[in-house]
Amino acid sequence: MSGQPIPVLMVDEYPDYIDAEVWAAELKKRVPQLEFRLWPDIGNEADIDIVLIDKGTGPFDAMTGLRAVVYLGAGVDGIDLKSFPKSAPLIRLATRELASEVVQYIVLRVLCQQRHVAEYMSQQARKIWNPIAPGKISETRIVVLGAGRIGGWAAKLFAELGYDTAVWSRHQKALPGIQSYFGPAQLADALTGRDYVICSLPLTADTRGILNSSAFEKVKRGAYLVNVARGAHVNEADLIRALDEDQLSGACLDVFQHEPLEPSSPLWSHPKVTITPHAASFWVDCGIVQAADLCGQVARGEPPSNKIDLQQGY
Repeated sequence: MSGQPIPVLMVDEYPDYIDAEVWAAELKKRVPQLEFRLWPDIGNEADIDIVLIDKGTGPFDAMTGLRAVVYLGAGVDGIDLKSFPKSAPLIRLATRELASEVVQYIVLRVLCQQRHVAEYMSQQARKIWNPIAPGKISETRIVVLGAGRIGGWAAKLFAELGYDTAVWSRHQKALPGIQSYFGPAQLADALTGRDYVICSLPLTADTRGILNSSAFEKVKRGAYLVNVARGAHVNEADLIRALDEDQLSGACLDVFQHEPLEPSSPLWSHPKVTITPHAASFWVDCGIVQAADLCGQVARGEPPSNKIDLQQGY
């Protein structure tokens, strides 16, 4: 179909993050034959080749010519995979820039806790000069749950900094200098005695609610949690209980079960919780190049890259 129009439909539920006009201009610049449409102005549904979507199930039923769906996010839990059309591959954004933003966030939050940044800010406000010894890096144990592009990269950086680093994932990973745990049977061992728990898992039936009272009981007393994955990984009631009982010293949460986080949520005012508004990765526009490459693959009749396994959910 080289040279023929490539109708692309964008379904944009988050205009604050995704500027459809920018996407349209940049995609057309890279793919001249692209015909950009923005929901709900979809035109003839049957001739749409590619859908760019950031949430929901999508209007797929009448799209008989659909060749690919690109999910504009790090995970695909926002799409109902059971009702997703099996004839078209589901593609994830997998840019280095997006992954880098999340990895930066993970390292930042651990270092802020390790180096007592909040305490020093409080001391400065009260004009107090009091050095606080950070924990020794070599004696600080970190486990990263999820060892893909983001979790694996973060784990490598922590290991290079000298942290005692481990990962846990569905399958065993071979990461130099990093202990790899895998499968449900090894989760308890992965968590036991850890000072920091980083969650970068995909959200699946197996990982939903994985951070609960049972998990929190395994970590070292006073451990710290960073969640950049999905809010549904965390049982919030169990988290608050672990914080109140000092089993956890704190938690930094970028994602929540319901977003935006309800004003009534006790997490807002909990003194041991740091909240950010799902901003660990922000510049989705870096996926424009990947989307343009996908259009080129479709135009040339090539199989698209970065396909999601609908059975595994990632």
